[in-house]
Amino acid sequence: MDKEQDVIVAKSAGFCPGVKRAIDKVLELEAAGKKPIYTIGPLIHNKQVTDMLAAKQITSIDKPQEAQDKSGVLVIRAHGITPQFQQEIESCGMEVVDATCPLVKRAHDVISQYAKQGYDTVIVGDGGHAEVIGLLGYTQGRGTVVSGPEEAQKLPPFKKVNVVSQTTQKESVFYQTAQIIKDKADECQISNTICQPTKDRQKETVELAKNADLVIVVGGKHSANTARLALLCRGLAPQVLHIETESELQPEQVLRAKQIFITAGASTPNWVIDKVANWVRQTRQTHNRFSLPTFFYNGWKFFVKYSFYTAFAAMALAYVCMKLQGVRTDWKLLWFAWLFVFGLTSVNHAAEQAPTRVRNLSYTLGFTACAGALVLSAFTGWQVLLLAAIFLAAGIFYPFRHILHSKIASFPGTKDVATALGWAFACAWLPAYAHGVPFHKAAYLAVFYAGLLVFTRSVTLGFSSANKDLMVGKESFYKAFGMTATKWAVTFILTALTGALVALWFMPWKPLLTGMLLIGNVYTVFIVIYYYSHVTARNIKQETLIDGQFFILWLFCYLTKLF
Repeated sequence: MDKEQDVIVAKSAGFCPGVKRAIDKVLELEAAGKKPIYTIGPLIHNKQVTDMLAAKQITSIDKPQEAQDKSGVLVIRAHGITPQFQQEIESCGMEVVDATCPLVKRAHDVISQYAKQGYDTVIVGDGGHAEVIGLLGYTQGRGTVVSGPEEAQKLPPFKKVNVVSQTTQKESVFYQTAQIIKDKADECQISNTICQPTKDRQKETVELAKNADLVIVVGGKHSANTARLALLCRGLAPQVLHIETESELQPEQVLRAKQIFITAGASTPNWVIDKVANWVRQTRQTHNRFSLPTFFYNGWKFFVKYSFYTAFAAMALAYVCMKLQGVRTDWKLLWFAWLFVFGLTSVNHAAEQAPTRVRNLSYTLGFTACAGALVLSAFTGWQVLLLAAIFLAAGIFYPFRHILHSKIASFPGTKDVATALGWAFACAWLPAYAHGVPFHKAAYLAVFYAGLLVFTRSVTLGFSSANKDLMVGKESFYKAFGMTATKWAVTFILTALTGALVALWFMPWKPLLTGMLLIGNVYTVFIVIYYYSHVTARNIKQETLIDGQFFILWLFCYLTKLF
């Protein structure tokens, strides 16, 4: 739960695991260059997400015959389909990828199991909804859909009946309906197939909505689970607004309310929820009197959000690497690191955004910074200019790597590895080369030290980006290998770095410097432990603290000059 300006955002809001899984699958296909990609029906009921997918040539069709390019891929969406339709799809001659939510598949299995034993099936859900149509396909023609207790009262008696639920149904409605059907049956099996994320979302909503003056439910107007969530809130709060984006809100709506609760359906990404929450908070701040802390916070948010802070973090790391290598502080190379990281970060962030003026500005600043980095590298020599051009071109081209249509373009963890290599080049290798020590042991140490630190940073931010429901595929290490493998990898890297510094300190090799870096390393270990033990979405605070490790290391390195 996130609370600020008397605005509470539900902790459970955002993509459910089934939606995350479906989006991951199509992003993996897109990154592998398998285009075009067709989904059988909209992948999820959220226009903002489907628009972003359409920009990646991931489009929706109703049946295989509508696919214009038969060399493309068909994706079965998270809602699932009937077994008959699945057979039709699999026999159409195109590659088929099944992205049905595992919890929906579990409901399929439950229905099928009892249908084979001669049970009738009653599904508590929304007739005509994609998931419900899929569920009906497993009933062997003996299925009925009811929306709630009133429709259940009209059902005839049953000899044997299995009562199941649409996975996003309200639990109290399901049990009330099931009890009525049970009273009509000789034998009744009640199968609660409501998914746990839905239960958690509804529980949190009930607890927080009843104390709010205004509830804002964010999600697609055609999303059944979002509409159901809004209906639940209308029985708890005096005013409820169901919106898709912040553009539907009016200032007076959020200014009148003392306490505001924001929640969202399972098909709403966290970044959309964040935009709504930020708009609400900024509107309330604007109409309050001037606050110096708020002014500085907004300035800092701009500084971090638009990569200035990250670029200075790279400059700090370059300073640390120069000290490890024993070379003089070179401001030209420090600014090269700043321009290099700022340019590539801005361009890559812009490529992930929808077309806006801000996106165009990010592109402009990013390309200008990249050009500045090339100019600075030219003063170091043509070899460095060539290498800088290669690294910059690779970084700029990365968001469009699917054009290569190669397996290399979709290799798991490429984003984190590429980021580490880029920073290691700009912050460690270039200073070593410029000062004539590229093959010294200290240069190797600095390159590996920088690369491993940045890899850990990138993996941690990728983990939190996934929690923010950003469009992150298997190019992110966390998405490719999962939480357990990610924790082990990060633990191994930090242990290796700490062990190397301890060994250098005992040798002794620059004992004061390595001792200071060891102290700074404690901060990195603490931050990593904290963020991997808390499921938090990527935000300004998190980016500040994670990139703060480089400023801590810079500070301790600088302090060695005083002793």
